[in-house]
Amino acid sequence: MDTTDLYNRPIEKASVLIIEALGEKSPSLREIKIRQNKIDCGLLRAINPLTKRPYLYAKQRFPTSFVETYKELSRELGVNTNCAIERRLYSIGLETYDKKQYMRKIKPCTLPLAKFLHHKGDVLLILTKGDRRIQGDKRRVLEKMGIMKYFKEFIIAPDKKDQAFKEIMRCYRGDRYYSIGDTYKADIVPAIKAGYFGIYIPSHLNWLEFRKLGRIEKLRSKQHSNHYSSLIEIKEKYNHL
Repeated sequence: MDTTDLYNRPIEKASVLIIEALGEKSPSLREIKIRQNKIDCGLLRAINPLTKRPYLYAKQRFPTSFVETYKELSRELGVNTNCAIERRLYSIGLETYDKKQYMRKIKPCTLPLAKFLHHKGDVLLILTKGDRRIQGDKRRVLEKMGIMKYFKEFIIAPDKKDQAFKEIMRCYRGDRYYSIGDTYKADIVPAIKAGYFGIYIPSHLNWLEFRKLGRIEKLRSKQHSNHYSSLIEIKEKYNHL
């Protein structure tokens, strides 16, 4: 399930609202988006005042990044903030998690590929990380579409996947292990370190790799991973893996 573009519309809406709120002093739309991305990435390790723990992939982080972008730019420009604007920005951020959107984000080739790999005798698991409520909603969509029946487990890691990759190898014995993902640092690097072969399918919409795809490809371990443009390539090149 590729939900990366679900973030784009809220980012656009929030950026436009920030421009309206800041008036003639406002930076450009592009500058605001870059700032928001930087703040959002920074919040990953910042302490959530409600839980007293790092935000990581909690549901509150993304909408909070809109509010913090507005507040930071307001301070820099000497503009007074408005609580009503902050509430609207937070609400826009929450639109990202509308459960109705998840079903249409399932790639058409997902079910045929899962069937193909299952019939080849491969053991399939989903390893993800993030807010358990959000991931739970995604799992229910996969179950509704009949995809989960081809997977042994749906595993939610609290933060880093390193330990989870090792645990999977302990629980499921195999000749070779593969990790398929769209985020090189989170899905491929720790898997390679654990002994997996990586299948990297990047997306230009992935906020974690914003403006980094060229650099990542230069650094990518060509010996221990392949770069594919879509999931369907896994089926097409299966005999060469």
